[in-house]
Amino acid sequence: MIAKSIKGKTPSEIQKALDESKSEGYKPTIAFIILSNIEDAEQLRSIFGTQGIAIFGITAPQKFTEQGMESDDILAMLVDMKPEYFSIVLNDYGESSAYEAGHKAGTTGKNLFANPGFIISPIDFRMSGDELIRGLTDAAGQGVTIMGGVAGNPDDFSGILFTNALSSKGGVLALIIDQDKILISGLAVSGWKPVGTTKKITKSEGSWVFTIDNEPAMNVIQRFLGNEIIISTNQASGLLPTDLGYPLQFERASGNVIMKPALFFNTANQSVMIGGEVKEGDLFRFSLPPDFDVIEKVVESTKTIKEKDMPDADAMLIFSCVGRLGTFGPMITTEIEGLAATWNKPMLGFFSLGEFGKLDEGSCEFHGTTVSWVALKEK
Repeated sequence: MIAKSIKGKTPSEIQKALDESKSEGYKPTIAFIILSNIEDAEQLRSIFGTQGIAIFGITAPQKFTEQGMESDDILAMLVDMKPEYFSIVLNDYGESSAYEAGHKAGTTGKNLFANPGFIISPIDFRMSGDELIRGLTDAAGQGVTIMGGVAGNPDDFSGILFTNALSSKGGVLALIIDQDKILISGLAVSGWKPVGTTKKITKSEGSWVFTIDNEPAMNVIQRFLGNEIIISTNQASGLLPTDLGYPLQFERASGNVIMKPALFFNTANQSVMIGGEVKEGDLFRFSLPPDFDVIEKVVESTKTIKEKDMPDADAMLIFSCVGRLGTFGPMITTEIEGLAATWNKPMLGFFSLGEFGKLDEGSCEFHGTTVSWVALKEK
């Protein structure tokens, strides 16, 4: 299986790059496309559709390849995976729930392949990533491979998903792969170090936390973050900065932690919205400010998999939380370069609004301030 990265500022430049990539007989079957301008999607559909190339398309403003951060409006990674090894589905939420959309994708995967793996990208930040995963795993199995990231613009959560025939402003896009033919390997890694004592969620509903250790949640969060949270006297609620750099580390039975950032506050009832479902009784710790060790841990995770399970790869996809971009600034290029250097093969990624992946050998979960990376290799 061969992958190639192409880029361009306009669809016409992508057309030219695609033609050049095929000049020596190369015949891609999938195009992973990330673009900034939603209006370009229709023309790209025509370009790739007329050549029989399946589209896995999303919108996201910040994106990168193996060559680093890219300012071009359109990035694409071409792959010549055999058509019988994959299927792309787009399930719009419509009047249904995230659970139902995920369950539908999972059912499709189980009907197609005995051992399906899923690379997903949902859009519509209001829909629960945890419910989406629950639907997928209920249909396809608790141990099923699921990797991916939430698409969209972090400024207003707008954007679309698109395939050759469909587009959606609220749904889930899934690439379903036959894992008996294509090896999928990846992890969700954060690297943040914990600090302080363990704290308990004592009152919550969905993603909203009302009390921590029986104290108003906002008081606890603000006491730790200090002046990082700026609340004006006439503001009843608001979005917290994406570059706070202090995600909450929720404990798991395995000993690993799942990262969930604080996203919104509500001064009326002193509650805080967390990036992902939380339950009463959940335990967490705060995080230290990040340093180069955080980046090194992410890159080291790819090297470990390379040494143990996957000596070579054909392509990589990276879903890195937009909060990491805000926190690390120019340092994020070190992480991108390190990930690309492990297998030194074409790579495509974007800064996401939530990530999906496994922390270890357990089930897939929904994360924040995390890098979910996936490597593909034809068997």
